[in-house]
Amino acid sequence: MARTRLILDSSVLLALLDVAPTLTSSLLLAEQLTNFHTMSSITTSTDLPPITLLLQEVQTITSSMRRNQRWASTSSSSYSSSSTSGLPTSLRSGKNQQRGLARAGSKRGGRGSGESMEEGDLMIGFIELRRILSGVKDITSIAPLDLCGPFIALIRSPLTSGPITSLALTSLHSIILSVLPLYLTPPPTSIVPSTPLQLALAHITSALSQCRFPSSSPQQDELVLLRLLRVLEALVAPLPMPRSSSSQAVGLGCLLDHMGDESVCELLEVGLGMLARARLGEGVRNTAQSCVQGIVRASFRRLRSLSVDDVEKLMSASKELEKTEEKTEEAEKVAEQEPVTNGPVQEKDHEAKEIEPVASASAQPAPVTPMFTPYGLPTILELLRVLIALLNPSDQAHTDSMRLSALAILNSALEVGGTSLGNWPELKEGVRDEGCRYLFQLTRADSPALLAQSLRATSTLFSTLLPHLKLQLELFLSYLIDRLTPPNPPPFAPYLQLRQDPASRPGTPSLGGPKADGRSTPVNGEPSNSTNETNSVASTPRPLSNLPPVPNETKELMLDTLTQIALRPSFMVDCWVNFDCSTESEDLFERLVTFLTRGVYPSGPPKTDGSSNLFEGLDNAQLLSLEILLNFVSSMADRLEEGDEPWPSTGPTPDDLQHAKSRKGILLAGATLFNNKPKKGIAFLEEQGIIVPDPNGPGTDEEKRDLAIAKFLRHSSRLDKKLLGEFISRPDQVGLLKAFIGLFDFKGKSIADAMRELLETFRLPGESHPISRITENFAEHFFSFKPAEVADQDAVYVLAYSVIMLNTDQHNPQNRKRMTIEDYKKNLRGVNGGKDFDPEYLAAIHESIRKREIILPEEHAGQHGFEFAWKLMMQRSRTAGQMVICNTATFDEPMFRLAWQPVISAVAYAFTMSASDEHVIQKAITGFRQCASLAGHFKLPEVFDTIVLSLSSATGLLDDTEDGYQMANFPVVEKDNQSVTVSPLSIRFGHSYRSQLATVVLFTIANGNGSAIRDGWLQIFEMFQTLFLHSLLPAPMLQMEDFLAGTTTIPMKIAAPAAAPDRRPEGGLLSTLSSYLLSPYGTSTEALVVEATEEEVENTLVAVDCLSSCKLEELYAEILNLDVEALIPALQAIRSLAEARTTGKLHARTEARGETGSPVLAPRFEGQLPYDPACVFHLEMMISLASRSKQNISETWPVIFEYISALLSSAQSYSVLLIERAVVGLLRLCLIVSETPELRDQLYIALDVLRSLPSSVLNAVSEQLMAGVARILEKDTTVIKNQTEWNLVIALFRATVAHPEASKVTLAIVQKMATSSNGADRPELTPDNYAGVVALLDEFATTAGAAAAGRQQQYRRSSLGPQASLGPTVERGLTALDSLYELRNVIPGLMSTSGLGEHDAFNAFWLPPLLVIGKQCVNGCREIRQRAMAYLQRLLLSPQLLSGDESTLPTIFDRVLFPVLEELLKPQVYERDPHGMADTRLRAATLLCKIFLQYVVRLVESGTAVEGLFVRVLDKLERFMRGERDLLNEAGESLKNVVLVMHSSNLLLPPPATGSGLDDTRTADQKDLWAKSADRIERVLPGFLIEAIPPPKATPAVSQTPQVPAQEQVPEGPLGE
Repeated sequence: MARTRLILDSSVLLALLDVAPTLTSSLLLAEQLTNFHTMSSITTSTDLPPITLLLQEVQTITSSMRRNQRWASTSSSSYSSSSTSGLPTSLRSGKNQQRGLARAGSKRGGRGSGESMEEGDLMIGFIELRRILSGVKDITSIAPLDLCGPFIALIRSPLTSGPITSLALTSLHSIILSVLPLYLTPPPTSIVPSTPLQLALAHITSALSQCRFPSSSPQQDELVLLRLLRVLEALVAPLPMPRSSSSQAVGLGCLLDHMGDESVCELLEVGLGMLARARLGEGVRNTAQSCVQGIVRASFRRLRSLSVDDVEKLMSASKELEKTEEKTEEAEKVAEQEPVTNGPVQEKDHEAKEIEPVASASAQPAPVTPMFTPYGLPTILELLRVLIALLNPSDQAHTDSMRLSALAILNSALEVGGTSLGNWPELKEGVRDEGCRYLFQLTRADSPALLAQSLRATSTLFSTLLPHLKLQLELFLSYLIDRLTPPNPPPFAPYLQLRQDPASRPGTPSLGGPKADGRSTPVNGEPSNSTNETNSVASTPRPLSNLPPVPNETKELMLDTLTQIALRPSFMVDCWVNFDCSTESEDLFERLVTFLTRGVYPSGPPKTDGSSNLFEGLDNAQLLSLEILLNFVSSMADRLEEGDEPWPSTGPTPDDLQHAKSRKGILLAGATLFNNKPKKGIAFLEEQGIIVPDPNGPGTDEEKRDLAIAKFLRHSSRLDKKLLGEFISRPDQVGLLKAFIGLFDFKGKSIADAMRELLETFRLPGESHPISRITENFAEHFFSFKPAEVADQDAVYVLAYSVIMLNTDQHNPQNRKRMTIEDYKKNLRGVNGGKDFDPEYLAAIHESIRKREIILPEEHAGQHGFEFAWKLMMQRSRTAGQMVICNTATFDEPMFRLAWQPVISAVAYAFTMSASDEHVIQKAITGFRQCASLAGHFKLPEVFDTIVLSLSSATGLLDDTEDGYQMANFPVVEKDNQSVTVSPLSIRFGHSYRSQLATVVLFTIANGNGSAIRDGWLQIFEMFQTLFLHSLLPAPMLQMEDFLAGTTTIPMKIAAPAAAPDRRPEGGLLSTLSSYLLSPYGTSTEALVVEATEEEVENTLVAVDCLSSCKLEELYAEILNLDVEALIPALQAIRSLAEARTTGKLHARTEARGETGSPVLAPRFEGQLPYDPACVFHLEMMISLASRSKQNISETWPVIFEYISALLSSAQSYSVLLIERAVVGLLRLCLIVSETPELRDQLYIALDVLRSLPSSVLNAVSEQLMAGVARILEKDTTVIKNQTEWNLVIALFRATVAHPEASKVTLAIVQKMATSSNGADRPELTPDNYAGVVALLDEFATTAGAAAAGRQQQYRRSSLGPQASLGPTVERGLTALDSLYELRNVIPGLMSTSGLGEHDAFNAFWLPPLLVIGKQCVNGCREIRQRAMAYLQRLLLSPQLLSGDESTLPTIFDRVLFPVLEELLKPQVYERDPHGMADTRLRAATLLCKIFLQYVVRLVESGTAVEGLFVRVLDKLERFMRGERDLLNEAGESLKNVVLVMHSSNLLLPPPATGSGLDDTRTADQKDLWAKSADRIERVLPGFLIEAIPPPKATPAVSQTPQVPAQEQVPEGPLGE
């Protein structure tokens, strides 16, 4: 390795060239540059024989030499590679600086001196070469050195002019490419004797490094240099290389494989020497850089095949060979020094002898074959040392151009061998320490080119050597974040900053300045703005807070570098594992996410007009931040889909990392507490188990505790160092201070180094007493190590104080007079135990402090501060271990949980601001999809809500109008057999690519993840609403269900109602309203529809196709089957939208504003809101969701019922169709609720709400209402159980009696109930509902009478005869009477189960229908009266009543018959139907008589007095027959029968005839009855009593006991059937 250092550190070729700046515009130079750069990198074979080629090259050279007679006598100024000023002095090796190329040149036939050479000597070599070639058939029989010798000598000679040297170099280039490959052998891997090719290459490289020629013109000189560089490139050109002698296999290699370390270093010396000269043209320097990069690539590519064993063998063999050579050299030196007196002459003769073998190689005796050592690790190590040294920004000898070239070369080296470099500690350590340190300092350069190249090299460094650069990566990323974060970032949502805890920033050295948390981190010098290239990097450093804002170009460069570093899929995982889960590092993952998400938003200052630049699109820096974030999300998604890498067994376990992460959180909290109040912080850390005394340690419990606390304070980097110094120096913390200082090992250290080490851990307090306590404990501890130079502990105390004072004196910028060493010694005279300190000891202390300032914590600034911080970082790196790199998914969940919200917000912002950038849109959409996939996997429903919220605003489908989208008359066109509604929204949507893409992705994410969405339903259903109003939803989502028509389509608009039709005979006002309200559809006067253009139609078709690809039907099907956790938010979202268009609008209309703007009470809005199909859409959507999720009805019922109740409470303010849909929806829910026992009470509440509807509204919706109620009653016949509940149902029934359609359903239900008491498919008639059913039937019959009366009036006005048809209302009335009559079959059963007495049971069950039927006997409708009369007679004469309790008989007359007769006697009743009422009266009178005849017998048998009843009957008949001849004739017969029966029953007996002499034997009752009835009978039937019941004559006495006639003796009247 030592042999190679002299080459790179020796003088460089052309270093003394002093020419004017190159005129690169020369046509010849441009042509040469073009030829050079277009040369094939692969060596090309030639068809020309090698001998011919050589002869041609010799001819070209010699002819040119002969033509140019002046070339030997040109100016003596020349390019000389053997001069002493090549590379800068700092790049030369110290101990080998005197061993230059002179030695190599002398050993290879060259010369080290600059003495002249005769022209003939150079020509002889070519002549001799021509002679050799003339008799040779196989070129390989000639040594390659003999072939190249004349050319090498010509190149090396200082007498050769520029053109001749250029020709020689061209010829050498041809020989290297076409002749030397013929001598190739397998590359050696050990020290072997040199082959002819290896000897020739050694001389060629030596000649190239010593090439010299007189200067003619800058252009010509640079052409020569370009030819020389072309030769260098030929040496590195790829060649087919045989691999072994026993195999024909070949592989690519180059001639460098046959060179040693010295030869390769000579080639590098040539290239670097040209780069070191700033006066050379840019073209030459660029070409030189390219050549060096080629050599470096080949060298570092070799690093891949090197093994440690091979290198060790080579090194040991090389050392032995070097020892042998040194002995030989010593012997030669002794021999050379013998002729001292004739030295100069002999030296000249010796030089001539050296030149002669080059001119005539055949005349030389065969030399000893030297040993060949292939180049390898020494070359690479030396090359790295030189390149890193060139990067030092503090070295003023290096220019920026040299640094640029060094950066490019280093980058090439890392590109090829960076990964392999990490396997060699010798190489790796230099890169990790000085290499990274200089690189990071260069990233602060002002020069854009230098900054760009340093960032590129940094990116390559981390891409290839990352496992070995753990803390360096942390430092660099922290610097980028700090530098690119503006001093006062604009405020954003709190989640854009994952953590604002200043204690989370550890003490890792940074390129930034003092942090906001009070802990400063050293920085390197900030480049000055000097125009001097040499000084453009090194300058006084400034903290980041004092630096100017980063220019946009610089910001983009840095972010681009970060993008390159973050390209690795595991980048964020690595940051999380190595830094966030490390207690000693920053939370770098969190900081990166916060920084990048903020970076997506604009950070520039506000505009001059005060407006924000938040919505002006994305610049390149924002796009780069977005790219890194999306790569992070993509990597997690890829690991989820494709699998991840297994966790390495050598690293810490994931559980340990998670524990460390948790422990880190505790440490951060404890550090924060300590930095506020130290005692609280320590107490907290003790409670959390961070500070735990060692139970097995020495000392008391208090000492153990102090030691545990001291260890924590000693090694924690997050504590405020100033506060730490004040805390441990308190008087009450003496034990802690002693334990803290006791942790330091001062053995063998000077007091200056000991104080430096101690004061690096805390900041020295400013007061004297704390300093004294610290110094005393330090003196005690330091003296315990028994330093030889110090007499006692007091001497240490004084010396420690002196070190502190000396440090302040030497480095205080305000102190102009520094303390000299003599002053320092004088101040310490006699304090070392009464004696003086050793002067050398004090001098060493003084020198140490003078050169190296003791920098207290939080005073780090400038280059010294940076160096100090870098030293601390390198100390940490010894224990930090390698970076764990693994593309694992183990930590994806905690990472995603922490980052998803700011990431999605940033992506959403980028998506919103990139309306015209399809690439960004596609990337953002992909990011949304991947976030959704991760959220589904990690069960984070809130992520879906955020994605939906973010995407929905970009779809253009949200309702952004003030009053909401309303229906309009959009044109409808037929296209491809489908009707398309062309609306402004469909046109706009079809034209916006971003809106379509956002919509597709949103619905794609929602489809399949519906159960995870919560808050996002509001946006989804709002988009549904918009699509619905513009006829863009699929048909299955437009349907509504009811109980009559089944499934129909929601009407999009409602027309103005047509004129009210003529009232039908059976209808009245309610029928008219019903027919009006139930006619929402029809023709209307519509606004003029504008025809759509072809472009608008095409955009609409695009919108339709896009929405078709969204698969809205599948999403709707999924919504119908949501889990309850997602179902409730979905329903609440729909309800919110519905309320905004219904109750919200109504509430807004009822509010008013006063003059001051404050709300005041206003009259309730009495108008009606126009029909809104969206409201029906919302309602149907809610009902469908609840209906499909019956098992969740307990949760869904309150949400929907509250909304429907609010609608129905103001039913008259809404469209009838909307209220009808609300009623239908409520009843559909009631069907489900009826199946849930615990919700039965809600069913009755709902029915009560329906019952409370206004009569007009109730009539309008009664058809659907009764259909729903019927469905409920049919589904569960026991759903209504008590009288209160039945009253609700009956009330609903009664409200629909007048409706022509609803009444059919009602009557059918009641009819079923009346016909059977225990039907399986019908409600059972029970005592609870019996009275209501009877009343309902009465209502039907009464309504029929009213309808008939109205029709009669129409007939009278129209002078038309009566219609043959009875009408549906009358038919229902007759059916109701039939049902009343059928109750006779169920009444016995009800009475038996009621538990009532016979009389009470009669009153409860028989009496109500009898009263109703009796009431209908006076109905205005003749048909109703007649049927009621017939049913009344049948019931009163039925066996059930005849065999009943006799106590009920008076009730029948008093409550049933007599009231009927009373009503019939009223004139107003008679006027209802004058033609038919007379007949009714006759039938009623006849019925009265017949009923009395049937019941009188039972009355007599029971002993009940019938006299009063008979008198009342006579009164009624008398009133009926008064003036009615027809009635008198027909009813008189019935009355005669009654009289005869009464007489035959001995109830009605006449008194004895006057003068008969008979005694009146009648009882008092008989006398009274006759007295009361005789006159009445006589008035009705004159003469009938005398004829039928003559007074008794004198006859034998008869029994006075009344006799009851037989039943068959009762004559039948007209109603006797």
